[in-house]
Amino acid sequence: MRRIPFALLMGLFIPLVLLTQPAGAAASKTEKVVRVAPPDVDVVINPTVRALVVDAVSVGVTVRKLRAEWQNVANCEVGGNWSMTGPRYSGIGFSNGTWNAYGGTRFAPLAGQASALQQIVIGMRVTGGWVPDQNGCNPGGW
Repeated sequence: MRRIPFALLMGLFIPLVLLTQPAGAAASKTEKVVRVAPPDVDVVINPTVRALVVDAVSVGVTVRKLRAEWQNVANCEVGGNWSMTGPRYSGIGFSNGTWNAYGGTRFAPLAGQASALQQIVIGMRVTGGWVPDQNGCNPGGW
């Protein structure tokens, strides 16, 4: 019985997410792309985008709002450089050990080599579903 409301919810949010997805957020080579074919429409559902929708719904915000909040994290942690890589941390301030421990290597060896959306998905895992408050940055990574 739970699958029906979830399917309806996903049917409403997926098209919105696909319309608001940034140009550089295409599926990585390691992701499977699932094709869903309703009667008159062929929609590509990227697993990363699907995870992002679920995360946004779980915290009660829009995907756009969730992405904006994580952009603030990126601005604070690494000056907005989602592609930051280093010996100690990368991406949005993940230590490389944290990236590895939370499954980030599924997307890329270092967070800074993954897309912003992939980094957000892992960030939501690391934080247990909340976006860090950026009143004080953690330059040592997290």
